[in-house]
Amino acid sequence: SSGINAEYGETINTNYFIQTNLRPANMLALIGRTGCQTLRHSIKFASPCTIQSAKLSGSVVTHWKAERYVSVLSAAALIGAVAYPCLAVDHALAIVMPLHTHWGLEQVFTDYIHIDILNKIIPILLKILTGATIVVLMYFNQHDIGIVQACKDVWNIKRVKEEEL
Repeated sequence: SSGINAEYGETINTNYFIQTNLRPANMLALIGRTGCQTLRHSIKFASPCTIQSAKLSGSVVTHWKAERYVSVLSAAALIGAVAYPCLAVDHALAIVMPLHTHWGLEQVFTDYIHIDILNKIIPILLKILTGATIVVLMYFNQHDIGIVQACKDVWNIKRVKEEEL
């Protein structure tokens, strides 16, 4: 459904507000009292007061939820690394940290790179790099000292050098 702001003659799509818990009737009353300019600033939209419908497909919502779960698991893995370092925590870090970084970089490239050929190549390279990173970190965890111990050793390099002097 849409409403028309009589003062400015602009059409406003009210489907967006249904999803953000602002009912269309309340939104139209708000527009009538405050005008389009105030509404635009109150919702933080820089475009003219035409608001597009924000309907999300199932795959987008699932991906968004997966990103949030990985963020929470990253925090839990970091806490686990400090509280109880073990192989399971190393493996958790080897999976969630590259995945978290992958999604962050993917979003940066999507938002800031607008060259067609790069938009086709970068996601493939990023997936290969993320997969290789996970494999290498798992191998490092299994056949060497592990991520947590490596971080501890790097942290203590300065202390060891001072003790040697």
